[in-house]
Amino acid sequence: MEFGTDLYSLSIIGLGLALGAFVKGLTGMGLPLVAVPFMASFLGAEHAIVVMQIPGLVSNAWLVWSHRREAKTTPLRYDMILPACAMTVVGVWFLDVTDDRIIILLLAVAVASFLALLVFNPSFKLDGVIGKICTPISSMVGGFVQGAAGVSGPLFSTLIMSFRLPKEGYVFYNGLVFGLFNLVQIIAMLSLGMFTTQRFFEGCIALVPLFVFQFLGMRVMGYASPKVFTGAVVAVIVVMEIKLVWEGLGL
Repeated sequence: MEFGTDLYSLSIIGLGLALGAFVKGLTGMGLPLVAVPFMASFLGAEHAIVVMQIPGLVSNAWLVWSHRREAKTTPLRYDMILPACAMTVVGVWFLDVTDDRIIILLLAVAVASFLALLVFNPSFKLDGVIGKICTPISSMVGGFVQGAAGVSGPLFSTLIMSFRLPKEGYVFYNGLVFGLFNLVQIIAMLSLGMFTTQRFFEGCIALVPLFVFQFLGMRVMGYASPKVFTGAVVAVIVVMEIKLVWEGLGL
């Protein structure tokens, strides 16, 4: 089905992008995981993942710019970023041949493990020897899933949350990491011939609801207390976890 040829289809896609963009503006995550399933229903999984790279990159760049002051106080974790970027390229390569259901279920298991730590041990923080071991391993898994399915938000957002950053730093870090992933994916997709002119045009159209609703989410974030913010982030991760399990089991 061509993008936008059906008013009902366009409305559903716009709703998914609007909801995902609002959550993205509020918490720094959630855009692809909310929007991609909506779009995939009409475009197919690969098409939806490719199209989402443009609004995803713009969304994350916007968050980074809006919270750029946090760059001075937020240290970069290269043990998370570098393995993830390398495996993102591998994930894009396997996009057409990988069983997405298995990947989603593996991701759901990983996220469930992090959620259990956050619930039963609120002071959870990846540091020391455990952090040095778990961070790159988790990042490799998440990077592969990011490239293959475009929905690694639950794992990386939970991982970043374990760094115990202030809310502005958390949103900045999410935008920086996922924006970098978007850039890596776009380069890999261009090299593999997956990014056609039509898909580029569709990605540009998707920017319209993105700008409006991410702005609203970012405005709401300014009025949220740290406690409310943390609760909202955990709630989003739980919802995404349920969605992953639901989709992975084909229910």
